[in-house]
Amino acid sequence: MHRLLAVLLVCAAAVAAAFAGFSSAGTRAPKTSGVTTNVTVHAGAPSEYAFTLSQTSAPVGTVVFTVINDGKVQHNFSIAGQTTPTLAPGAQATLTVNFAVAGSQPYLCTLPGHADIGMQGTFNVTGSSTVKLTATLNATLKDFKIVLTTRTGAQVRSVKHGLIRLNVRNAGKVPHNIVFRGKGGTKVIKRGQRTTLNVVLNKAGRYYYFCSVAGHARLGMKGYLRVT
Repeated sequence: MHRLLAVLLVCAAAVAAAFAGFSSAGTRAPKTSGVTTNVTVHAGAPSEYAFTLSQTSAPVGTVVFTVINDGKVQHNFSIAGQTTPTLAPGAQATLTVNFAVAGSQPYLCTLPGHADIGMQGTFNVTGSSTVKLTATLNATLKDFKIVLTTRTGAQVRSVKHGLIRLNVRNAGKVPHNIVFRGKGGTKVIKRGQRTTLNVVLNKAGRYYYFCSVAGHARLGMKGYLRVT
């Protein structure tokens, strides 16, 4: 009798453990993956020096841009510090960009003069980010030099890692912009204009910045910002 009772207790415990494990597995929150959004970009449409996007916003995450040149001359597409190859009429390319922070992301064609006459715009990244704002800098664009300073005017060569906000001003005589390779950039702005740029530099190292207007980096509009 005692042996039968012991066996029954063991079986009951096993069944209870099995149901407990099933209940735990059934209520465990699934791992979430980053959002991926597909956007089609038509270059040279509706006019030669314009872009048409299938959508102009996406949540924080990965955006896959499929760029098609519908125009009659060569174009490219540049956003967040990444640029497609130069596309011949009828050609297409894919650009995959990871957006870690919400905000406005300018896009443009970097071929000479194309952005100046309308081939640029703004793509909006929605949502929120846990990246901490660690520095606010001024970026002055000159002919042909980029100067990064603090709010007090001291020149900056290094910052702490995190979200960097730049207040950008074109003090030159010709259109310029500033781009951090693979991270983000501004639209091309004319003399006297201002804009802002939020860029996530979340790992220690040196980050290359430059003006993406054709030929300007070669003339000196480039540099490195050290991140600690």
